[in-house]
Amino acid sequence: IPYPAEEIDAMWKKVLLNQFHDILPGSSIKEVYEVTKQEYAEIADTAGSIIRNCLETLTGTGEGVTIYNTLGFVRDDIVNLGTIDANALKDEAGNIYPVQRTGDGAVAYLKGLPSKGSKTFEVISTKESEVPFKLTGNHLETPFYTIELDGQGLFTSIYDKDNDREVLQEGQQANLFRIYEDKPIYYDNWDIDIFYTEKFWDITGTTRMEWTEIGEVRATLEIDRNVSNSIIKQKIYFYADSRKIEFNTYVDWKEHQHLLKVHFPVNIHSDEASFDIQFGNLTRKVHSNTSWDVARFESCGHKWIDLSEGHYGVSLLNDCKYGHSVKDGNMAITLIKSGIEPNPTTDQEEHYFTYAIYPHAESWRAAGTVREAANFNQPAYAVKGGVPGGLTSMASLDKSNVMLETVKQAEDGDGVVLRIYEFENALTKVQAILERAADIVSVEECNLLEEVITAVPRTEKGFAFEIKPYEIKTYKIKFK
Repeated sequence: IPYPAEEIDAMWKKVLLNQFHDILPGSSIKEVYEVTKQEYAEIADTAGSIIRNCLETLTGTGEGVTIYNTLGFVRDDIVNLGTIDANALKDEAGNIYPVQRTGDGAVAYLKGLPSKGSKTFEVISTKESEVPFKLTGNHLETPFYTIELDGQGLFTSIYDKDNDREVLQEGQQANLFRIYEDKPIYYDNWDIDIFYTEKFWDITGTTRMEWTEIGEVRATLEIDRNVSNSIIKQKIYFYADSRKIEFNTYVDWKEHQHLLKVHFPVNIHSDEASFDIQFGNLTRKVHSNTSWDVARFESCGHKWIDLSEGHYGVSLLNDCKYGHSVKDGNMAITLIKSGIEPNPTTDQEEHYFTYAIYPHAESWRAAGTVREAANFNQPAYAVKGGVPGGLTSMASLDKSNVMLETVKQAEDGDGVVLRIYEFENALTKVQAILERAADIVSVEECNLLEEVITAVPRTEKGFAFEIKPYEIKTYKIKFK
């Protein structure tokens, strides 16, 4: 397949332009966003077309279903199969995975999806699986939790059966939407002032609340809410094989100078929280002992944040929201801001986003929160075709705390570049395993500009290296 270097370069430069420092936070004038929306839609169309063409070419003909994992580790995950028709899928080891048909396409929980690779499953017509959920009114029993919901569809209890403990604070409601009056003194679309919490309204009313799916893979609760002139619609997914509880959300927002947040008051004792950042993470205090602690009432986190005590914790995952707050165990994500200066209609439009709560034993490191968040943000691709039993894995690493983030063609067109980072603050020796290890001509460590730093010895499987805590490394590999 020809590598689409020119198309990728053009798309990437347009993305960078649209991440200019006023466009990105929503503090440009209205006309700017009319242009950026159109440009992002064009990028999505072009990228989607390239991906579809590549997947179809790689898959080829056959009676199977091929799943592609673009992440740099072996993955067990929920996969949306789209319109693929199957009762169940069988892998090369004979394991059978039930398929649940839903209004959003068929879904299955599949195991052992190879790192930066693919796996082809056999379509089978029989399935002998049981429904692992028990619903009584608003009381749901899942393989992991006992869930209690009140009459407004708010969570009043998430009891973790594996760890024998309640996740939520007693007497509190979770997945609670709250609107705050947001009128900063100076910079309307830039700032959230510390006094925003002094005036707020809880969104508790429902216009519709319905359990729409109770199947082999997931149970789904749909809730519609109206507030002022706006509409919030959610599909809440509880899974048979995954600990996360997922909130697929649509908002038609018509408010201005009001901030929308969603709250999860969790039963965790800690004075610090962890926040995902690019190529790593950091820890921030969540008390108000000093002036600089007070100033951290709103903090940035990318794919996840986590609050953990000695042997238990809760992670919040998201697919596109970066503002968070944590106070007295109440974890919250900032969803919509809707300022009026310089754009008087900021955020007054339709919004689509998904977030998830992921309770876990031990710390975020032991719980694999980083990988869960990567799964959440990079869904696997499903394609009809391929020969059942087929497996490919272009590249992988043998350590779980080191992420193979990127596999790309070198900028000079000669070789393949791997970008790798460590994310658990641990000095680590790593073996990189490459599918074409026998064809390697050279391995070179580079800087981020792909300028060579030093040659790296080959090994039988690929190459080995040592990575420092939170270090980013780039390697360029040339093949025969």
